[in-house]
Amino acid sequence: MIKSSIIMCIGEVKKQYRNYHNSLSTFMSLLIWPIITFFHTYFTYQSFDVSSLKNFNIHSNKEFIIFLITGALVFNCFWSMVQSAFFLILERQNGTIETTFLAPVNRTVLMYGRALGGLLTNVWMFGSFSLLLILLSSSISIKVLLLSFLSFFVILISSTIWGGFMNSLFLISRDANYLFSIFDEPMNLFSGTKMPVQAFPLWGRFISSFFPATYCLYIVRAIFLDQKIQITMILLFILSLVVLVLLTQLILYFAEKNNKKNGSLQLY
Repeated sequence: MIKSSIIMCIGEVKKQYRNYHNSLSTFMSLLIWPIITFFHTYFTYQSFDVSSLKNFNIHSNKEFIIFLITGALVFNCFWSMVQSAFFLILERQNGTIETTFLAPVNRTVLMYGRALGGLLTNVWMFGSFSLLLILLSSSISIKVLLLSFLSFFVILISSTIWGGFMNSLFLISRDANYLFSIFDEPMNLFSGTKMPVQAFPLWGRFISSFFPATYCLYIVRAIFLDQKIQITMILLFILSLVVLVLLTQLILYFAEKNNKKNGSLQLY
């Protein structure tokens, strides 16, 4: 079971690469656009007085840059999951989406394999941003490198689970374009990508609590800014991932049930 799941994940990664990320222009866009977005945000806020950010545990320009880089890094990893799920629309149009239901593997594992394939194409971008974060840290040491690997693990796990959830949503809906409107700018804003979540009013923080990227960003920033991580945030982070896993399994169950009822004869 485990061996077949690993083989399936590797196969999905290769498929994602060959079908959607097989050109130099694609990889350039994965690196250039996030960097342009970062500099756009940085120069936009550069004119503001950083001292006013002390209430949000940002005490210097260097910490502010780390804050923005981690925001751009985590958001792009989570957003790549939405893009990965969007490719299911192309498979539906090409008539190959039925392989999702006919494949002799666990449906949930298949969704995570698809998500992982979309995430690993961002390794170049992740490596570039991580290098900047390490250089901006107080000193390059074994501790900093280990903390960087820890942050990579946190982002990898959380964004993959998020990606599995997004894939299941696109799988059950024939017109899932509206998800782009929900998970693009709202997630970019309320997850704290460009501004501290604490700066939002109560209703804004309430919306932020529904995005796993919010908790992921909190932990990653605390790691690189050498801040104390509250146990409450860790528990909320774990809880959000557990809820996503359960929702993914529930949605996949109804998606397969719906396709058995309304699918074509070619499928069954």
